[in-house]
Amino acid sequence: MTRDDRQPDPDPSERLRYRIEELTHRNSELEKFNQALSSERELLKKSIAECALWVKTSTTGMISLDKSGLIQSVNTRAVDMLGAAKSYLLKKPISLFIAPEDQAVFFINRSRIFAGTQKQAFEIKFKKKDGAIWSARVYAQPVEMRDQHLPGMLLAVEDITRLRQTLEALQLKEYFVNLLFSILDDLSVWSTADIDEVIVYTLEKVGLVSGADRVYVCLFHDRRRRLSITHEWVGEGIQSPAPALQGASVEAFSRVLGQVKKRSTVSVADIAALAPMDQAAHAGFHAPGVKSFLFTPLFFGRYLLGIIGCDAVRAPLAWSGETQSLAKCVGGSIVAALLRRQTEKAPAGLRDILFQFVDSGSETGGDLLEYEGPVEVIDSGSRAAAEDRARWHFEAGAPDDPELLSTALLKDGKTANIACRHCNRQKLLDISEIKTIGTRLKATCACGNEMYIKVELRREHRKTVRLEGVFIRGRGERLALKSDDWGRILIENISRHGIGFRLFGNQDVRINDRFRVKFTLDNTAGSVVQKEVVVRAVVDKTIGCQFVDKAPCDVTIGFYMMT
Repeated sequence: MTRDDRQPDPDPSERLRYRIEELTHRNSELEKFNQALSSERELLKKSIAECALWVKTSTTGMISLDKSGLIQSVNTRAVDMLGAAKSYLLKKPISLFIAPEDQAVFFINRSRIFAGTQKQAFEIKFKKKDGAIWSARVYAQPVEMRDQHLPGMLLAVEDITRLRQTLEALQLKEYFVNLLFSILDDLSVWSTADIDEVIVYTLEKVGLVSGADRVYVCLFHDRRRRLSITHEWVGEGIQSPAPALQGASVEAFSRVLGQVKKRSTVSVADIAALAPMDQAAHAGFHAPGVKSFLFTPLFFGRYLLGIIGCDAVRAPLAWSGETQSLAKCVGGSIVAALLRRQTEKAPAGLRDILFQFVDSGSETGGDLLEYEGPVEVIDSGSRAAAEDRARWHFEAGAPDDPELLSTALLKDGKTANIACRHCNRQKLLDISEIKTIGTRLKATCACGNEMYIKVELRREHRKTVRLEGVFIRGRGERLALKSDDWGRILIENISRHGIGFRLFGNQDVRINDRFRVKFTLDNTAGSVVQKEVVVRAVVDKTIGCQFVDKAPCDVTIGFYMMT
């Protein structure tokens, strides 16, 4: 192409016009873009304002922590929960606001959340600036923090103090009703040969529920001129006045017993508040050192038979209306059980007169059938084994020679394992059968061997469980904790006075070590239990511990063991 063939340069005025059009178009686009950004900014401002309002008015406390556990930011609700000004909270370690006994629990959960092995919420106790303790449910998740290589954590905290109190109260109500029906069933069904032992067991349950240190039954005799303590349960370390009250004169305690003749329940929360004359009247009737007492009359129709009472020695007790109602109900059931035994021991002619009121044979056209225990549903595959078990025979009986009496434990509260020494056959005897026959049995094995057995109503049975928890040495403050001072545990069995658990990790635990354990029961309320324990046995990673608190068996564990 020659020089003459090239396109001529555009006219300068054309270039200028083209440039103006291009800039005008670009400016128009920028204006539209700016308008879009302005609209988006307004939307963001509105969203931020709404979020700020939600955060400010939220009933959930929001706490953001940096990688070191220092508080980075809090919302208004969290400020109220922690009971301190926002300026005071910022840059403070979160451990300052967690109850000392729960700091290890928090850091265990924190580690598991960072590791991605835990997603669910957990419960701990927080501590306000003034020291007040409150219960919280914590939802936590890792968050990326600006200018930090490691993630921080965002906590959503709910105050569940009232919820926890309500759940525990409802759980106790449920336990209370179940216990009452259990007591009524025991006293109405157990063999009369075991009534005395069952009554003492019942009194122990009443003591556990009420917090009493002594529960007793006192009956009048000798034409109501004398009284005796016929059944009694006393707590560990509590002295009993029962020996001095056997056959005691009723007249000597007329001032004490005057109100029961009017069917009134006597409830005293503090014996020191009584007049000196009244205090002297109660001396000798209650456990030494008694601080509170309760007793209610035992009537059969219009006849006053005695009283059932409770003593509190370790600490004063304000006897609740529920405890008073329980004492009355249990007392009535004890009277019925004692009268049932008396009726069964009555001469045959008298029994026939009494039983004609309940004998339905004339109406049904047949004889009453004797109860033979629970009915088993047997499939064809287990028929042979069932027939073998059926060849066992049990009846009430005791040997002439006490040396021939062997013992079987009611380990789980439901069954006793009977083993034949001759052929090694075994039989699981259900509690319903034991109640009917009695605890003193004559057992005849399928091989023909006869044995005499006493079933011990073992009250310290262990319950097999699977509950996760933690153990903490020392007071639990994070700064004082070493890696060997806390860790996860899996509780495998529990009794009213101890637990057995398995360790996770390589912590060094030895016999006589003392630490605290915290775990959640699998009951309706998810009750949280925290106990100080001492190690009694170590087998590999399985640890056996005994509770050593002032009240090693509290109501929650006691009820849990009875259900």
